[in-house]
Amino acid sequence: MNEGNVRALSHLKILDLTHYIAGPYCTKLMAGFGAEVIKIERPPSGDKMRSMGPFCRGERGLEKSIPFLWLNTGKKSITLNLKMEKGVDIFKRLVGEADAVIENFSPRVMPGLGLGYESIRTINPDIVMTSISNFGQTGPYRDFKAEEIVMYAMSGLMFLTGAEDRPPLVSGPAITQYTAGQNAYVATLMALYQRDKNAESGNGHGQRIDVSIQECAMDLRELSIMEHLNLGTVPKRNSDRHALCPWQSYPCKDGYAVVVGAPMRRWHAFADVVEEPRLKEKRFDRMKDRVERRDEVEALFKPWLEKHTRTEIFAAGQRHGLAFGYVATLPEVLGSAQHRARQYFETVEHPEVGKHRYCGAPFRPSKTPWQAKRAPKLGEHNASIYGDLLGYAEEELRMLAEEGVV
Repeated sequence: MNEGNVRALSHLKILDLTHYIAGPYCTKLMAGFGAEVIKIERPPSGDKMRSMGPFCRGERGLEKSIPFLWLNTGKKSITLNLKMEKGVDIFKRLVGEADAVIENFSPRVMPGLGLGYESIRTINPDIVMTSISNFGQTGPYRDFKAEEIVMYAMSGLMFLTGAEDRPPLVSGPAITQYTAGQNAYVATLMALYQRDKNAESGNGHGQRIDVSIQECAMDLRELSIMEHLNLGTVPKRNSDRHALCPWQSYPCKDGYAVVVGAPMRRWHAFADVVEEPRLKEKRFDRMKDRVERRDEVEALFKPWLEKHTRTEIFAAGQRHGLAFGYVATLPEVLGSAQHRARQYFETVEHPEVGKHRYCGAPFRPSKTPWQAKRAPKLGEHNASIYGDLLGYAEEELRMLAEEGVV
């Protein structure tokens, strides 16, 4: 039992200066595992994602953007104009109360505001500052602007996506953004852990974390970069033929089944599942052999696939320790017995849009569970953060609002 509702990151206070996807996903994970995440938004319209659709029931509004509502669950929202001197002064006061600052402006913005790492560490030497940007904080491309398709292409991923005889394609959804957000989350926690661990010996201090979205995307290429560096090989784009065999989705009785010839040591079990003893012949023993004889291998097991449904194929693979799967429809995903058993989809209620189902935790600690809380309304926590935390009186806040500071 989680006594006192203490969660894994309940001891952390995070200042969230992020927008769009990568940064908000990073801080969403922190909020979900208990951190107090204070999302700082510029008045009067806040994070630009609030104005990006699709919108709940098709109704535009700052509190109705579906992407915003999902990416910002569990956070608090305050408004603050960092382009005003008073706004910068207030932010510096918040830095003194925080464990980490996470931002994804272009590299010149924070130093231009007088809020670069070297500046804020003088306020709070223990602060961890994580910066997420397209190409990182240094290098000749650091100030370049880029959309998801650019990051995907320049990482080399697009070289592998699509049919060989047609133009390359970008994968969806925003895979480079989510990967960067996840990496920033892990890196920030590592820096905070190291700070607290070193503090036990009197050497604890903050760090600067520099996350390049392009570099995070390159990491998704898995073995292809290593193979090129060590073997000189250049993989080909081919949507119909995976580099290994079998290792892709194939037509079956009621759709597409994912058939993978792994683990490699289970190849004879594969032959048993597809009821084709000829696949046990010595000429098919190695993966190299199967790749060279791809057409023959596929011709031997495809007839079995055509006689069975997706779920029958999946279940047969599971029984024999094989990595089989199937291409599910969205209703099937939502109705999955596995997802129901793990309570993966959660219902969250928001005062502006009512109850909606959300994807839940990416993983589940046993003692400090994920918390499913709604996204904040714009500036919803101004009074509590500025009043209770920083001590501003109600009249002072009213004046700051009239000046456009908050």
